[in-house]
Order: sequence, then C-alpha cells, then structure tokens
Amino acid sequence: MTEQYGDYEVESFLGKGSIGKVYLARHRRIGRRVALKTVHLEQKFEDEEDQTEFYKRLQREAELCGSMQHPNVVTLYDVGYDGDLVSYFVTEYVDGETLLARLRRTRPLPLDEALGVATDILRGLAYAHSKGIIHRDIKPANILLTAEGRAKIADFGVARPLHSSLTVARSLVGTPNYMSPEQVKTTPVSTRSDLFSAGAVMYEMLTGVKPFAAPELSGILYNVVNLVPPKVTETNPSVPDAIARVVAKLLEKNPKERYATADEALAELESVRTQRDAAFQSGELGVVTIEHGDDTTPLPTVLTAETPTLSTPSSLRRPVRALYFWAITLLLTGALFASVIGMRRAIAEQQPAPGMTPAQVAETNAKRRSLAFLRGLANAGRYEDAIRGYDAYLARYPNSTVARVEREDAKRLHDAALAAIEPDTEITRVARKPKREKAVEVKVPEPPKKKPSRWERIKRWYRGE
Repeated sequence: MTEQYGDYEVESFLGKGSIGKVYLARHRRIGRRVALKTVHLEQKFEDEEDQTEFYKRLQREAELCGSMQHPNVVTLYDVGYDGDLVSYFVTEYVDGETLLARLRRTRPLPLDEALGVATDILRGLAYAHSKGIIHRDIKPANILLTAEGRAKIADFGVARPLHSSLTVARSLVGTPNYMSPEQVKTTPVSTRSDLFSAGAVMYEMLTGVKPFAAPELSGILYNVVNLVPPKVTETNPSVPDAIARVVAKLLEKNPKERYATADEALAELESVRTQRDAAFQSGELGVVTIEHGDDTTPLPTVLTAETPTLSTPSSLRRPVRALYFWAITLLLTGALFASVIGMRRAIAEQQPAPGMTPAQVAETNAKRRSLAFLRGLANAGRYEDAIRGYDAYLARYPNSTVARVEREDAKRLHDAALAAIEPDTEITRVARKPKREKAVEVKVPEPPKKKPSRWERIKRWYRGE
C-alpha cells in the first residue's frame, strides 16, 4: 500500500534528514512532484521546555520559508500538522544533488562552476536578508544544485528573524566547520554571519579543503575564532587574486570588516567575473604554465601594458670572468641533471606509458590526481590530513617514491608547526598504516590554568563541564 501524507503519495525514499526522512512524493490531485520531509525524532526530549522550543522552531521555519519566493531559495509548498504540531514539510523537488555530494566527487570545483555556485548563494542570501531572515547554517549539505547547475539554499530550520529572541542566549547553533566566530562565541549574530559561512563554502569549492578543519571539535571552534586560513591562491594558484580577496574579506574575523551586505559581496564578485570574461574576449588573457609537482596545468593570467618585463641592469652588463662562468655553468648543469632524474622518476611512476590498457591509464591518472590533492592539503597547512592521505596512498602503492618523499616533507612541516606553537608539546606520532579513525589525534595545548580565558570557559561550557 502506498504511504500517504495528506494529499501526497510517497514514490520513493530520498534520504534521511536531521529530523526525519525525506521522500519523493506526488500530489495525488495535481500530479506535482515534491520533496516531503517528515518530522520523526529518534531521541526523546529532556523536558517539556525543550519539546516546546523544538516545535516553535519548526513553526518558525514554516513561516519563514512560506514568505520567500526566489530562484536561489528552495520553495516551500505546504506544511502538514498533527493537531497543532508540525508533522511534515512539502518543498520544491530539486532534481540534482547537494553541493556536498558534488564536492565529494570533485575537489576543488572548476573555477567557473565554483563562481557560479557562489554567485547563486549570495543572491539567495541577499533575498533572505532583505526579508529580515538570517539562515545561520550555510554549508554544502544545505546547497542544492539543479541539473542545470543553479544553486538553491535549503533548510531554514535554524534560521531566525533579525530581531527574534526565540533562540535562548548561549545556544551554539550551526555546523562547526562553517560557523562564524560570533556563532562560536555565542554572541549576537547579524546577516554578516551568513556571509562568513558563505566565504567558508567558497574557500572549500575553490581549494578543495575546509578552511578551519581540525581533528577535534574543540580544534575546529578554536580555528574559526583564531586561525586565519592560507590565501586561496596559496592552495590553488589558478584562482585569480581578485577572487581570493573576495573570499578573504568574507572570512574576516571581525564582522565589521566583512562586506556590509550580501548585495555588496555579490556586486564585487560579479564585477570580478565580468572583468575576467572581458579579458578572455579581448585576448588580454594569456596562458602561463606552472609546474605543480608532476602535474602541469595551464593557468590564465591577465597581460596588460603595465606587466613588468625582465631586464638586466646596466651595472650588471659586464663581461663575466671565465672562472665564474664555468662555476655557474656546472652548478646549473648539476641542478638540471637532478631535476631531470626526479621528473623521469615521477613521470615513470604516474604518467601513462605507451601500450597501457585503458584500466592502467585510468589508474595512473587517478594516482596523479590523488597526489595533487594531497599536495594541496599540505600547502593549505592541513598536515594531519595530508599525512593520513599519504599513508593511505602508500598502503596501496608502497613503492611510490614520490608519495614517500612528500609524506616526509609534510611530517616535518607538521612537527615544526606544532613545535612553533609550544616547543614542549608532545606530538602523537602518525602510524605508517592508515587507521579507520576519521582524523589523526593531536594533543592540543591547554591554556594556562591560573585564570581560564573566555574561550576556555566557552569550550568547557560546550563540553558540559
């Protein structure tokens, strides 16, 4: 027998959400296909006050979503009730995937695709903010991508009106990797909090790594408040500097130093995209090829009349003595010889060779992409993740000289970084065999115990101590 919710007949199961199951359903009278999200909690409420707060939030989500109609926001069609309590939501069905699923397949995203998604997110936020609504949980899982590539913001379950007092003080709401510093510190939030979260999503799309990732929750929260992540261009040099500056401004720790509104951030991002497109059309955009390990990637760069050229100062235009000439020549020859050996070793290990089967070519290309991604993690300062990735790679390809050397480099940088934070910090050694844990455990230095800082009090409160 077909399961029904009001006028909606369930066709298939789509997934499990935070508060229940999500189904693909069809209105039995008009035939419209919808996404139906049920409200069915597995855990019980501690007291009646928590239950009342929860259902107030659901009612608020219904009211907020019902007031919005925008191409970049998922449309709410209907709400089902069991008595006075919300029992299910009926929303627009987006025939596509989440940004989270997209990133699991491709990291980082192609530049044009990432910019298109970022533009849509800012458009949706600008509209929601104009309605006086703060989302408070912008993250890849809450961004739906249509088959045509348009991004839509979903799940306003923890959103609230600008001047609402429904959410109690000191409540930590959001997803740690994408929360703003003011959310972590449980101080009042504004629309600029959503801009910070959008900046974190943009950073991940453009670089393939989360800007504040850490092995433990306390480390993530600490990084959000204190860590300035590496510039986007340091991890992915193919991203233009102008776009990296937009992301950096969105990720400013002080809300006042971010863009004032989503419209302002959107205007600057669209201006950068327009200038880039114009440079392509006018032919001012040249191509510079850079070496990234053993992967050669053509990168666009704008060539203008102001582009500096290399020239030799007149003071250096003098005859070079024969001894110096031959010494320099020998040094250059030796360096060239060493680099050729290294390149041949990398190419022999990772580049397809004549006579390979399609399966062997596919595996070789996968190895090259894996190593490029791991280098990106290391360049972004994510040494634990990089080391863990190299261990997994070496477990599968134990004879990889390139992976072994790069792993040792990442390990040295990891040890040096921890030593710089606190010389006496004991480092948990990373096993050569990959473990099943999701993160490598690293002992985080504790602040002085004489007088706990506000940050330490927040962490203790969050842990329930």
